[in-house]
Amino acid sequence: MNSIKEGLSRRGFLKTAALFGLISTIIPDMLLPKKLLAATESGRKAANPKNLTPDEKLHIPTVDVPLIAEDGSIVPVIVTVNHPMTPDHYIKSIYIVDDLSRIPSKGIYRFTPANGEAYIATRIKLGESTTVRAIAECNKHGKWEGGADVKVTIGGC
Repeated sequence: MNSIKEGLSRRGFLKTAALFGLISTIIPDMLLPKKLLAATESGRKAANPKNLTPDEKLHIPTVDVPLIAEDGSIVPVIVTVNHPMTPDHYIKSIYIVDDLSRIPSKGIYRFTPANGEAYIATRIKLGESTTVRAIAECNKHGKWEGGADVKVTIGGC
């Protein structure tokens, strides 16, 4: 019992806990794994979105979200990439990103040629109106980016 009294006091413990809580809200990026932060890196974008080149048509992901999401806690997202999935040329991963969120990475999905297509249907949590980005990573041609705007009426965070 005496050793507890000689150690950290209750007030000292609470101050230390509050300090760690403050640090974790100020510097969240330092607490995230590097793989999640890598998802926020941009990929190549369409030079002219209305007139895509053949390479852009194959690699740029199509992001389908509702124009207006009434509840930000369950926003449906569909990502498709019209790319062949052959053993020597395929989409190996898709990242879903919301840059306005404290934790921007909303998901990392891995693919192999055995999947047959690069397609994701999921629900994500959004705190405010934003552009939902999808980054498709080709095994030969690197990262390509597409996105769609969504207006959130009630935040989900």
